[in-house]
Amino acid sequence: MTKTLVPVDGSKASLEGVRHAIERARAQPDTLLYLVNVQPALGRYVGRFLGARAAHGAMVERGRRALDEAERIESASGVAVRSIVLRGRIEDAVRRLIDEEGVNEIVLGAATKSPVLRILTGSVTNRILAVASVPVSVVAAPPLSALQRYGIPGGVGLALAALIMAAEQ
Repeated sequence: MTKTLVPVDGSKASLEGVRHAIERARAQPDTLLYLVNVQPALGRYVGRFLGARAAHGAMVERGRRALDEAERIESASGVAVRSIVLRGRIEDAVRRLIDEEGVNEIVLGAATKSPVLRILTGSVTNRILAVASVPVSVVAAPPLSALQRYGIPGGVGLALAALIMAAEQ
């Protein structure tokens, strides 16, 4: 049996990865897809404020919402799927699943980001590639619109410039 891990964060890019993994699984019927959402661990102060049970419930709820659309796509496909919500850093969760579940491959939907946005937010794709001990297929999402590519980073730059100017006065 081939076990394919598909990280899902609810974005259009991750859903492209889900679609690609489903198409591959249809061609190779003995495949189990692991749809995985990883929620960041809450800071200890937030955990104290909410309480452990409420914090865990909120984390699971956010993860389930992120997996909703991927599960709808999967339900019409007839492919065997296991959905999982984990907590922590995505690269640690991926490494654990590879080891514990015997994952054979990863299919990863990747967003096309502007260089400025990639510097500001980092790259989940690069972090997963750094820890993966199995083959990784990266599925590129459709290109960004001009507003996403230039407008949003430009707006962030203008906002930072305004803050710096305001702080100097």
